[in-house]
Amino acid sequence: MFEQELNPLEWVPLDLRYSFRCADDDCPTHDMGLKDWEAGQSYRKFMRKYGERGVRDALRERWYNRMCASNRAVHFCVGNIAAHPKTFMLLAVFYPERKVVEYVQDSLFGE
Repeated sequence: MFEQELNPLEWVPLDLRYSFRCADDDCPTHDMGLKDWEAGQSYRKFMRKYGERGVRDALRERWYNRMCASNRAVHFCVGNIAAHPKTFMLLAVFYPERKVVEYVQDSLFGE
């Protein structure tokens, strides 16, 4: 076997978060941290491309303005860890165009 040295993962110093209301009519609003690998890579890419001055604007444009636009049906994949089973975090963002999901079954058990 050959040995390959891996580059250390660069730390993302920003706390990326979404505040949102779920489909529950009584939802008071959720505020969750985003732990998506792709978001971290976006930060690294935008930091190299735009520097300290432009990285936040570029992240907002991509991860809020573009992904959460009115023509998108945003879905969050959430998860937790065994040490904190009641604390949830966002693991991924799925944001297909609304017109694509209009014809999808609403409920797993619906008719």
